Amino acid sequence: MTTTKTLKNAVMSVACASLLSTVAVPLSVTGAMAAEVDGPKIKWLMSMWGNRRGFSEGVEGLAAYVSEKTDGNFQIDIQYGGVLSAPKENLDGLSLGAFESAVFCATYHPDKIPGLNGLGLAALPIGSLEAKVDVIEAYYKNPVIAAGYAKWNSVPLLGIPMPSYEAMGKGDAPKTVDDWKKISLNSSGGVGRMMAALGVNTTVMPAPEVYQGIDRGIINGTTFPYTYAFASYRLHEISDWLTDNWSLGAIVCHAAANKAAYDALPPQYQKLLEDGKAAAYAHQIQNYSDVDIINEKAFEEAGLERIPMTDEIRAAVDAAAAPSWTAWVDGLNDDGVDGQSLLDYLLKAAADTE
Repeated sequence: MTTTKTLKNAVMSVACASLLSTVAVPLSVTGAMAAEVDGPKIKWLMSMWGNRRGFSEGVEGLAAYVSEKTDGNFQIDIQYGGVLSAPKENLDGLSLGAFESAVFCATYHPDKIPGLNGLGLAALPIGSLEAKVDVIEAYYKNPVIAAGYAKWNSVPLLGIPMPSYEAMGKGDAPKTVDDWKKISLNSSGGVGRMMAALGVNTTVMPAPEVYQGIDRGIINGTTFPYTYAFASYRLHEISDWLTDNWSLGAIVCHAAANKAAYDALPPQYQKLLEDGKAAAYAHQIQNYSDVDIINEKAFEEAGLERIPMTDEIRAAVDAAAAPSWTAWVDGLNDDGVDGQSLLDYLLKAAADTE
């Protein structure tokens, strides 16, 4: 199963060395040399949960870029394991200035920045991860989204695009629409809304809790980005089945900075953060592609039963996608946000990448 496409030549020109294991290898940063960008010594802390993995390679790439360009004077120290904050509280900590930067997933608290979860609607007409990067950057410029970040005393640094979602779980493989209506899944964002419309019992829990949830039978499975997220949390070790090339959609998470910390940076460091996006995105996408090779082999060795997409399920999934968009728009309207305007903006941004 292939979930990432060949990188465009323009992006590949800034891509960093490919990574050949699910335990990511640091980017190559040259040793003692004159800084390309002069400036003071500044160290930011970034709050992140879990271990280093494909999900975090974008921010790892950004941190390596600014460190190399300043010869180590500007450091972004990514703190894993939720040691600075729980995943659901990263945006709160960022707003309070408890740390200078953090990663958060809007699906954990969709009411905090209304509209941000539009990037995770199911079945959006976005053909590749490279195209999704363009859409993310355009969406950050929408006034409603910008105002949402400002409300939480933060500014976006980088989107965290994910490969298309698949489902993996324990127990009897759900092969028909009726089978899916009998199981419970951890599934969030637009994919979660679509699965709920399909009749699946959905819930939302932080990724580090999913292994225990499946192992203890609290849930039957989860939808996650394929392949890295399943492997990162070792879910294939306790699962029995896996959907095969269903491409359910994908949420987008976000790296952001405390606004006061960002404003306090010298202008050349602010520019570095902007300039480093291309290398960071390319590094993450390449990592996804590389680890897919290793993870596919691990899934095969685990003996997972692959569930093919049937005509019956495809028709049901397609029918469920449209109501999930409507539900998202209606939810925003109920909160006083023009949901249709945001959807139109998002679809135009997607069309502009074609």
